[in-house]
Amino acid sequence: MDRLVLGITNGNWNLAFSKEITNESKILINRNIIQRAKKALPYLIYDENPYTVITEDGRIVWVIDAYTVSNNYPYSQYTSIEHDNIKENINYIRNSVKVIVDSYDGTISYYITDRTDPIAMAYRNIYDTLFVDLDEEIPEDITEHFIYPEFLYKVQAEVLKIYHNVKPDVLYRADDLWDIAKYNSVKSTKSTGTYLNPYYTMVKTDNQEKLGLVQIYTPDEKQNIISYIVGTTNKGTNQLKLYKFSADSNIVGPMQLDKQIEEDDVISSELEALNTTGTKLTKQMIIVPIDNTLLYVEPIYQTMLNESEVPVLKKVIVASGNKVAIGDTLTKALENLLSTYAVDIEIENTDDVERFN
Repeated sequence: MDRLVLGITNGNWNLAFSKEITNESKILINRNIIQRAKKALPYLIYDENPYTVITEDGRIVWVIDAYTVSNNYPYSQYTSIEHDNIKENINYIRNSVKVIVDSYDGTISYYITDRTDPIAMAYRNIYDTLFVDLDEEIPEDITEHFIYPEFLYKVQAEVLKIYHNVKPDVLYRADDLWDIAKYNSVKSTKSTGTYLNPYYTMVKTDNQEKLGLVQIYTPDEKQNIISYIVGTTNKGTNQLKLYKFSADSNIVGPMQLDKQIEEDDVISSELEALNTTGTKLTKQMIIVPIDNTLLYVEPIYQTMLNESEVPVLKKVIVASGNKVAIGDTLTKALENLLSTYAVDIEIENTDDVERFN
């Protein structure tokens, strides 16, 4: 009877009548790991970007960041999040639960990583057999591969546009607002630009080199870089650090860099040679913090519109300090940056190239 019900449920009559299936056979239902976690505990928000870790004994496990949220936390700023195809206003969020899923047998282990979170602890008291015992830590061969969760990072980055300075008079006047840095994804000397999404990269700050999640800020309605935040993990603990430049430092922003590149005859001529009929050029921007310096990396992709339409890397532009260079590869571009081929960067102003209300 169980096999018959299983065959009807899955639309597969072999499950009901095949002689190859015995009493020792097993079937794994809810193979999607996020849906599997939601079935077990639907009251958490689960990150849509799980990642795999290989343990010391060769097992492959999935790591899912889970969040507790609320919109009833007193005296807190509201922000909007989107999950499970719905939008929700919240003023409280914590990444207090890590979900470890065995990729072979689907075993789920819920670990509470922030025991000061009352919501997570309440769930543990209700579902005492679902969560791993508080005395049991996540194995170190898994925690050493943890990365900063992007879902939480985006919420924090949005709030920091206003609340990086919490002095009451500054907040009241609203005269120290930031915005997410923008860049030109296509060739354009005048554009409102595209917001730079946070990205994972190897960062070297505080004499340490590790994988970090980076977001770049500019002053509101200006283009120069004023600060950046780096999200890293240390022994499984999330760490978020804000690095701020002085107000008069005038660090070149992505939009300003693109403008300088297009005005340079040597670099712009190499890009024009790629921009032929039937092709499209697209760009990305990655800014890597290295101690007190920023390294700008801008890969240039060419797409053949009438063929496979798969972007192909053609050039890489790099910049640091007041120098910019181009090469066919990242290695060649960096070599040119340290040679006489590098071009000087001159910044005339930090206002938006073009504003639209």
